[in-house]
Amino acid sequence: MIVEVRIRRTLRTAFFMLAALLALAAAPHISWAAESGHGSTGGLKEWLAGYTLGSGALIINPAVMLIQWINFIVILIVLNKIIYKPLWRVINERNGQIKGDLAASERDRSETLGYINQYEDSLAEIQRENTEAMVALQQLMAESGRKLIDEIHEKTSKQMEEARASISSQATAASDELKGNAEEFASQIANRLAGRQIA
Repeated sequence: MIVEVRIRRTLRTAFFMLAALLALAAAPHISWAAESGHGSTGGLKEWLAGYTLGSGALIINPAVMLIQWINFIVILIVLNKIIYKPLWRVINERNGQIKGDLAASERDRSETLGYINQYEDSLAEIQRENTEAMVALQQLMAESGRKLIDEIHEKTSKQMEEARASISSQATAASDELKGNAEEFASQIANRLAGRQIA
């Protein structure tokens, strides 16, 4: 908006400066009114020459100046319709488009920041879940290891007791068998010794 006002002021100043330059450039062409003769019979040249101001190289005719100003204003009006208004319309459209693009880019930027924050939050959540899973796995492994060691210890102690009981029962059986064999051998030996005597 501020840029638009500055551009308008600059263009108005340029138009007025152009008008002043055109007036100064047109001044030498007005001199034909001064040359109109002393022996003229009248007409537009005489009538215009009657309104001249100044003398020599600087002769100003207010009627010609008025005509030139009217011509200049008509040109400005035509240029305003042809160039100035369409130019401002294009500039305003571009400003609107630039504002829309800036708003869209800001919206996209905020969306992108939202996605980045969401990604970082989900990444932190995943890392936290992974850490918890690792701790739970380590605890499970430790508990499983302890359970396995306890089971092995229990199995080995049962097997040892069973082996001791088996060895004890086998030893008792072997001892009983040896006692029976020893008594049998003793009776056989005694029978042999006695049988010699008896026989």
